[in-house]
Amino acid sequence: MKKILVIGSISIDNVTYTNNLPQPGMTVYGESFLSNVGGKGANQACAIKRLGGDVDFYGAVGDDNNGKIVKNFLNSEDLSSFLKISKLSTGVASITIDMKSAENRIVIVPGANRDLTIDDIDQIDFKKYSVLLIQLEILIPSVIHAMKKAKENGLIVVLNPAPYNELDNKVYQYIDFFIPNEHELEQFTPDTKGDYLLRAKSLVSQGIKNVIVTLGEKGSLFVNSKEHFYIEPHKVKAIDTTGAGDSYCGAFVTALNNGASIKIAMEFASKASSITVTRKGAIASLPYLKDIK
Repeated sequence: MKKILVIGSISIDNVTYTNNLPQPGMTVYGESFLSNVGGKGANQACAIKRLGGDVDFYGAVGDDNNGKIVKNFLNSEDLSSFLKISKLSTGVASITIDMKSAENRIVIVPGANRDLTIDDIDQIDFKKYSVLLIQLEILIPSVIHAMKKAKENGLIVVLNPAPYNELDNKVYQYIDFFIPNEHELEQFTPDTKGDYLLRAKSLVSQGIKNVIVTLGEKGSLFVNSKEHFYIEPHKVKAIDTTGAGDSYCGAFVTALNNGASIKIAMEFASKASSITVTRKGAIASLPYLKDIK
């Protein structure tokens, strides 16, 4: 079995937990704070690794102390990684968590994540891999180039279109699985009236082969040109939703690469993400295979 390739962002996440999200011009007290490694690419690669997947991660960090922290952390996770050392600073994110609702507010300073170029993508031997998992926290031309090269080499391409960034629908032909959350789905289908199903069908009609919409406590929805179905959520008490989507994507790709059907892979992903939201942090909250009953 070939390996999974994850290309994407990596950053230092600075997370504050509060009982009251501040309004404009307002100062509130936080209850606790933590700083750890995050970024959607790193989160998803770690999710795959912890669930037993064979994965390589490609990203970029700065030649700074945060970059050293990132490298040491990836080594501690035994994650095979290939990091470009950029002249830009390592990316950072400021995350505020509402302890009552578990919802989050995030501000990202991309830094070195904006320095992963098409030339860097061309250094990757895509023939070693069976699946590409990628997001939109790096340069969009690099994302598109990676998806195109992956398809040229016979890989399954899974795009988690987060955070939202406009894509020309000409690139939809390169996408085998498109995994937005409900908010991203609405942003990609602004002219489509109706519910999640109709919006997802509109993306399929434009060339995406399969759409999976993650709906949080409402479960997840699968749509392609032949069928659609819902996967019921696992009912849990959420305390922090940071990383839930990354956990889902990593788990889905892991199961798919192990030969699971789409439905079984979605059920596995649902279990993984339901565990993630019961814990604080992003990578810190990701489950291991032994945690999933």
